[in-house]
Amino acid sequence: MVRSLRLVIPMLAVGVSALSAQARPAAAPAQAQAAGRTIRVQMKQVGTRYVFEPQNFSVRPGDVVEFVNVSGFPHNVQFEPAGIPAGAADVMNRNMPQRLGPLQGPMLTQPNATYRVSFAGAPVGSYAYFCLPHKAMGMTGTITVSR
Repeated sequence: MVRSLRLVIPMLAVGVSALSAQARPAAAPAQAQAAGRTIRVQMKQVGTRYVFEPQNFSVRPGDVVEFVNVSGFPHNVQFEPAGIPAGAADVMNRNMPQRLGPLQGPMLTQPNATYRVSFAGAPVGSYAYFCLPHKAMGMTGTITVSR
C-alpha cells in the first residue's frame, strides 16, 4: 500500500500541475500588451446603404480596430494595396489574422461577429479600406494612422 501511494502521489502532483497550467491564461505577446486603445467599427446596412460607422477615423500605431458585423452580412474588411503607405502591406498582413488573401480579412457571416486588426508598427499615413461584397455600394472608408 505504501508503495502504491508513492506512485500515486507523484502522478497526482503532475496531473494537478498540468491542470493549473492549462487553467492559467497564456501570456499575451509583448506587442499585444503594449497595444493602445481599441476602436470599434460597426459594419451594417442602413436602409439600402451599407456602411462602416465610423467610416473615417484616426488611430495611433499600436491601436486595434475591431470590426463588428451588425447587419446586412456578410461583411469583411480589405485594404486597397494602392491606398496604403509604402511599406505598410507587410505590416498589415502580419497584423491581420485569418486572412483570405493579401490585405483581406475573413468574411463575417454571423451577427455580432468581430474581426480585429492591429496597427502595431503601422507606418503613418492613410489606409483606404472597404467591404468586398459591398464596395460597389459605397461601403468604404479611410483610417489615418498618426503619431
